[in-house]
Amino acid sequence: MNTSAINVKGKFQGHLALLFANSAWGLMAPISKSLLNMGVISPLALSGVRIMCGAMLFWLVSALVPGSVIEKEKVEKSDFIKIFFAGLLVIAANQILVVQGMSYTSPVDAAVVCSTTPIFTLILATFILKERLTSFRLGGVALGFVAVVVFSLWGEPDVSMNVTNPVLGNALCIIAQMCGATYLVVFGKLISKYSPFTMMKWMMLMSAVVIMPFTLGDIMQIEWASFPLEGVLELAYIVVLGSCLCYLMIPFAQRRLKPTVIAMYNYLQPVVATLVSVVIGMAVLDAVKVGSALLIFLAVWMVSRER
Repeated sequence: MNTSAINVKGKFQGHLALLFANSAWGLMAPISKSLLNMGVISPLALSGVRIMCGAMLFWLVSALVPGSVIEKEKVEKSDFIKIFFAGLLVIAANQILVVQGMSYTSPVDAAVVCSTTPIFTLILATFILKERLTSFRLGGVALGFVAVVVFSLWGEPDVSMNVTNPVLGNALCIIAQMCGATYLVVFGKLISKYSPFTMMKWMMLMSAVVIMPFTLGDIMQIEWASFPLEGVLELAYIVVLGSCLCYLMIPFAQRRLKPTVIAMYNYLQPVVATLVSVVIGMAVLDAVKVGSALLIFLAVWMVSRER
């Protein structure tokens, strides 16, 4: 097989990996909301189980999967404290805020609002890293701000779908994206130094240790004997696919595709979440919601565009 054929095959495999990962992440919102709506697990317990089980899975994969598939990197001692604080931002705080926010809002709102990380990343990079803010990107920030405000405030609570306080839920999800953006800006050099898998397994482990005292009480209150089968399957999906397997797809794709291509697949997540939520009757869309969501996607594209 010639080199060009190998490259084409590699790119195709990279696209399949990204399609799988982002589609699975898109399903996370309606599945998480469905699980929380059962009332068998609290948002704090779900976050704790997800992070702690995710950490165990990452280290199990690290021990069993050969180095030819996942690079076994050695972390410098001086970087561990940085990884600790990075994990607090992008794992502990981010995931707890998203799950808590999702308990109040709809899966569509959560998925769309969670796509705004690039907007907050650009804002922080402008102030902290002194990056040049072009008029085009500034327009994207302004457009995104207005669209997010309209999207977050529009609509009434839907008690039947356990959407009790969408404004609070959307606000918590927005704060979560600010945590993620801070992680990307402050720890940019650290992120580029190690592979995503290496970063994730250490951040997951450290975050699991930190959140254990705060979530263990809620986890102990779960009545596992009466946990419905549907809930078990949804929890397994969240832990195995959403917290571990999908993250294995990213370093696989990074070796085959450009970063800009990988970034564009992020748009798939809110689209999948929205379509599934509407189809199963977990959300209802109107013209204002659809319009403001499209403006948010446009704003994210504007700020993510390469100089």
